[in-house]
Amino acid sequence: MKDRVVISGIGVLSPNGVDKDAFREGLRVGKSGISTIRGLDLAMLQTKVAGQVEDAVLASLIHGKDALKRHDRTTVLALIAAQRAAADARFDADVTAPYKRGLVFGSACGPVHSLEGLYTRYYEDKEPYVQPSQAQRAMLQTTALEISRRFGLTTLSQTTNSGDASSLAALAAARQYILAGMVDIVFVGGADCPIQQHYYRLWDSLRLLTREGNSRPEQASRPFALDRSGMVLSEGAGFLVVEREETAIERRADIYAEVQGAGLTTQFPEDLPTRAKAQADCIKEALRNASVEPGAIDHIQAQAGGSPVNDLSETQAIKEVFGKRAADIPISAVKSMVGNTLGASGCIGIIAGLLAMRTGFLPPTINLEKPDPQCDLDYVPNESREASVRTVLVNAFDEAGTNVAVVLRSLD
Repeated sequence: MKDRVVISGIGVLSPNGVDKDAFREGLRVGKSGISTIRGLDLAMLQTKVAGQVEDAVLASLIHGKDALKRHDRTTVLALIAAQRAAADARFDADVTAPYKRGLVFGSACGPVHSLEGLYTRYYEDKEPYVQPSQAQRAMLQTTALEISRRFGLTTLSQTTNSGDASSLAALAAARQYILAGMVDIVFVGGADCPIQQHYYRLWDSLRLLTREGNSRPEQASRPFALDRSGMVLSEGAGFLVVEREETAIERRADIYAEVQGAGLTTQFPEDLPTRAKAQADCIKEALRNASVEPGAIDHIQAQAGGSPVNDLSETQAIKEVFGKRAADIPISAVKSMVGNTLGASGCIGIIAGLLAMRTGFLPPTINLEKPDPQCDLDYVPNESREASVRTVLVNAFDEAGTNVAVVLRSLD
């Protein structure tokens, strides 16, 4: 049997759906999860909208009454998504004990809620002493270690930070670890919760966020639209159970798709042509690594977060790679509905692609009433569409220049 790496379980928490079924339905109907920010002082913010998961929802999903206080918010979201993925994959820690099991986790901002709380207590409140447990909660690797402990993942526990590309980079790394024989089953995921007072103000000051959607939050995220003006930050988490195909078959797991290949590039200059070329090279490398011709791609899950520059460069990259056929490939911008969940966005894109394969519909790009003439491809505007999908390209192109692309293929 040819060595294949497959996905056998998925778990997701997003602003428009907090489990697999709710997320799928949210995508199908084009539901926006963007709203006016809750829990922050908005007076000093230019951008007053974001995608959030309600505290009451988290409390109903996490095990342990004090979990929301005991763990950083990022860890809570990641734990819930990992639990959902494990259940979906029929993962049992005792049954899988003979296998080598690990975790690769991606996050762009890490446990920012705990970090900000520590700085506030130490520098503003002048508290002279910090509890060791509070300090540990704020460490970048704590989320991965907590999930590894919960599920007995003792071979590997790794955290990666590549901005928006973090969890897709985690998936690319996990695939290589499995193919190298270092591990048999890997939990792969990403989570970020950037909606915290000072951290959000930092993003607000960078002028990367849209300032045009405060009066109409559901329409704030507008990838590929002529009047797009920046991204919408969101919190969320996505997790996958990834394993050797032989292992999945032995466990009688339900296989979603093969992770057929991945490509990675980085660009430094900020000009549009250089950015587009690096993104095109990333897609080409993913196709080469997957041994897939451009003509085999049925659907693209785009990075597309509403950035005036990045949406255009991604469009140009797709045109360079696929030529005339680019106009015939349906492209979905899930961030139009969920916003930019930073390090979680890659895995959320993977899950959207898997659901497209499994259920036969393409998620829409909502808020695309006035397309940009320079972004002139098929972005599945405003309404989902029925389609048969076997091979999907998923892009994660961070604004700072880290690019990852992954090819998924159905085994049916």
